[in-house]
Amino acid sequence: MIIRLLPAILLLLLTGTVHAKTFEPAMIGQHDTSLAKMIKFPEVPGDFTLFVRCEAKVMLRGGIKEIGCYDDKDVDTLFFRAVTTAAGNATVLPATVDGERVNVLMLFSVVFRQQDGARVIAVIPNHGTNAKDLGTSYIAPQRYGARTNYNPRAELGLLWVDTRMDDEGGPRKTQYLETDFSTKETERFAEKYMEESTFIPGFHNGEPTEMRFVKPIFGYRNGFLWLDDNSNCRDSLLACDERSNATGLPRYVFDD
Repeated sequence: MIIRLLPAILLLLLTGTVHAKTFEPAMIGQHDTSLAKMIKFPEVPGDFTLFVRCEAKVMLRGGIKEIGCYDDKDVDTLFFRAVTTAAGNATVLPATVDGERVNVLMLFSVVFRQQDGARVIAVIPNHGTNAKDLGTSYIAPQRYGARTNYNPRAELGLLWVDTRMDDEGGPRKTQYLETDFSTKETERFAEKYMEESTFIPGFHNGEPTEMRFVKPIFGYRNGFLWLDDNSNCRDSLLACDERSNATGLPRYVFDD
């Protein structure tokens, strides 16, 4: 009898000591103040389909803070401005971990399509990295939790992180992809950022799903690109001379 009970007792002990977190990612939603309903289509002639890829902090009540967008250089700044302006009054369905609301860093894309006088705006909760395997409606992993504190020893630039995020939000086989603006200091920050970060896993069809996760991990001034003072930085809602809470130095957006 004792031998037969041991597996059940062991299982009870394990389930009592091992806690699997429950996640609900932030979602765009279809409510009246959803981002998709707040964006106004810019007055630009011609037929086109273009993408603006963005990141933003989603706060506990769903408000959007510190949004930044980036894409091809030939995208008119009016489209970036349309997204950042709308974000000031839009809300997102907030994220939770174990039933408690958390602030998250959310990736999303805005699609603008103008064809034969008809206009369509669509907001999708990812940057399309996994579109070939998962379609376009999956939700990309979202960073939450503790602030990353970092005191840079030199000027910082930009690189990309490319990792495989498991269905519990754990990054695996992380690579750091250098750009023309990458430095050793940038990579040191990026490594610390990933080591200290916690993530809500990506979701597909309502379930946490392993997927590839790619994002710019660091940037200069406006958070994404190394830009001159007369660049798009002046056209965004982000102040070029904003100071970082972590370092006190000129703000590098998302060095949170």
